[in-house]
Amino acid sequence: MNYRFRAYEAQVQPPSALRIMTALVIAFVLVSLLILLAGRLPFTPAPLVDTGTTYRQYVARDTELLSTYGNTIEGNVHIPIDRAMQLIVERGLPVRDNPSPTP
Repeated sequence: MNYRFRAYEAQVQPPSALRIMTALVIAFVLVSLLILLAGRLPFTPAPLVDTGTTYRQYVARDTELLSTYGNTIEGNVHIPIDRAMQLIVERGLPVRDNPSPTP
């Protein structure tokens, strides 16, 4: 072995327990401060982007249903609202022939 290597080997000493404990206490204090201050910092959330169905898609679907002729899933027929209002004006609202007597 080389003389210089032995001299370097003799100078390296393991860290003392006091230095290890000091480093651990400092790390603990820093982490604790970060955790305590994390809730106090101002936070502005970014808006979330929703890629689902939009209001316009709901309105378009309902507008199409209310302005066209067709059949429903249950088998009923639907007509446009404008045509239904015209029919009510022409024919009037249905009236009972025999109203039930009031007690």
